[in-house]
Amino acid sequence: MTNPAEPGRPAQPPGSGPYGPPPPRQQPPQQPHPQQHPGHIPGPRSSGPGPQQQPPEEWVPPARTDKGVVGALFDANFDHLVTPKLIKVCYLLSLLLISLSALIVVAVGIWIAQLRNGWLLGLLVMCSAPVLWFFEAILARIFMEAVVVRFKGVEHLRVIKDKI
Repeated sequence: MTNPAEPGRPAQPPGSGPYGPPPPRQQPPQQPHPQQHPGHIPGPRSSGPGPQQQPPEEWVPPARTDKGVVGALFDANFDHLVTPKLIKVCYLLSLLLISLSALIVVAVGIWIAQLRNGWLLGLLVMCSAPVLWFFEAILARIFMEAVVVRFKGVEHLRVIKDKI
């Protein structure tokens, strides 16, 4: 599975999955009707005034209201998390800073190239800027993905807890 489902939503149609359909619900043992005698053989119930059994309802997860960043910031119970909402901004900001540092390396390379007998070293420094940018971007991405995976795990565990 390359694209996991959102928390609370099945990835496949209900009743099918990697582990097969869910086990059937066990019904509590039926007590004999008070008007029946002990030797009575149970059969279909009449549509009399007795209690009717309803089929079991499908489980529906409780509706969670999603707060914004400011609402989640002031949530003292920590039910709504701020980090998953801010991770995109942090990633874009880190890419901006990484690009700025690569431009600074290019500027230093140009400055070194203008020195007497420094053209080769300046060229090497300028050529190292894209490699440095790529390496820093990969590290930032790995760190941000680790944070997102941690928070997604918490969301999935919360959904599992709410089912019980």
